[in-house]
Amino acid sequence: MAAVRQHTMTQEPRAPERERQNPAARVYPPQTARLYFDLSVFWFALTFIWAGMITIVIQQLVLEMVGDRRKDVYLGWTLAIGALVSTVVVIVVGAASDRSRWSMGRRRPYIIGGTILSVPVLLWLAHVRSIPLLIYDFCLIQLWVNVATSPYQALIPDLVPRERQGTASAHMGMSSLLGQLGGLILCGSLMQRPGGLVAITIIFSVLLVGAMIYTAWRVGELSAAGNPAPQLGLAGTVAESFRLSPKEYPDFFRLIISRFVINMGFYTATEFLYYYVRDTLRAPRPMATVTMIFVITTISGLIGNFPAGILSDRVSKKLVIYISTSVTGVAALVFLLTSSIPVAFGAAFIFGAGFGAFMAVDWAFACNLLPDCDEAKHMGIWHVAFTVPQVLAPLIGGVLAYVFNLHFGQGFGYRVVLMAVIVYLAVGTAMIRPIRERGRV
Repeated sequence: MAAVRQHTMTQEPRAPERERQNPAARVYPPQTARLYFDLSVFWFALTFIWAGMITIVIQQLVLEMVGDRRKDVYLGWTLAIGALVSTVVVIVVGAASDRSRWSMGRRRPYIIGGTILSVPVLLWLAHVRSIPLLIYDFCLIQLWVNVATSPYQALIPDLVPRERQGTASAHMGMSSLLGQLGGLILCGSLMQRPGGLVAITIIFSVLLVGAMIYTAWRVGELSAAGNPAPQLGLAGTVAESFRLSPKEYPDFFRLIISRFVINMGFYTATEFLYYYVRDTLRAPRPMATVTMIFVITTISGLIGNFPAGILSDRVSKKLVIYISTSVTGVAALVFLLTSSIPVAFGAAFIFGAGFGAFMAVDWAFACNLLPDCDEAKHMGIWHVAFTVPQVLAPLIGGVLAYVFNLHFGQGFGYRVVLMAVIVYLAVGTAMIRPIRERGRV
């Protein structure tokens, strides 16, 4: 990585206009495992925070504030409003960073500034006592964290050539799996303890700041002073942010829609896991069983992650997605049919392997199809297919579960939810069939 820092300090700023016209002319830093690790550290912190916050912290706070009968409605509103803020911020800030002219790079100032401004609102979360304040603070967290997230996501296409993006994507997938598991374990173990929420928000803040410092130090960016992208001002940047070109880049937008549908399947499965274990499998210790399932899926996800990422640099990325979603769909079918906890553990291993393989190729496929201009804006649009399903999946799945539990007995509804998972995966996978990968006939 020292070579990367030397590259940052000693190379002349690349000719941005030439590169904008011909992306193949870009000068990339040495492609090493250390570079990919450095790029993935901030993503570990982000997934750690969001997994624990959305799955455990926000849900528990809503329950404490409004009680069991109204928790679903207020949780839905809280997550939906936060998702709306996230959607707007990642696109607008991404477009702004594409046009920025900071001497320290296009992305780094936003990563630093967004992280620093996130800390006060993260710490405040432990002290809110009403739904309006919770929604307000959650929106502020979404605002500032995504100010950092949107430009950060463009670092891989900025610094990694297309032929190595599968390997880099595998590191991102590994960070995501470990971050999600870490966030769930931390929040699950501390949330019910006295002072637990204060400790959680402090750990979130320290982790995010530490990852930001590491990323700003280790990941080199060249000066953006010569950025040829036109400066539009605030109003012009906002208008440009939402000027989309699906006809100009049809394959990229097909991929976004496909990713959205596939993620609806993944988050439908994970959001209802506890209720499935408690009411359908009737596990005597449901929380311990859920924790074990998450551990198993993470381990198998790591096993499937790197081979899939490396393979996607050598064969069709579509083929890797076909295989990974098929494996995940088979696991969902086993979950649907079984009433045995040991069989469910086996299905969790299969599900994790498929999910890990999908996450490895997910970033790489997006970067492969990414337009050669406004990279951060388009990565922000791609990110929407990750955040919005986390809100819609439990809303739709909750209606299905409620109706079928009501008419066919408690627990049956979650088998129907798992059928919906299989449908999401099948439909989302079929959507990538017309996509033409770059570099392939």
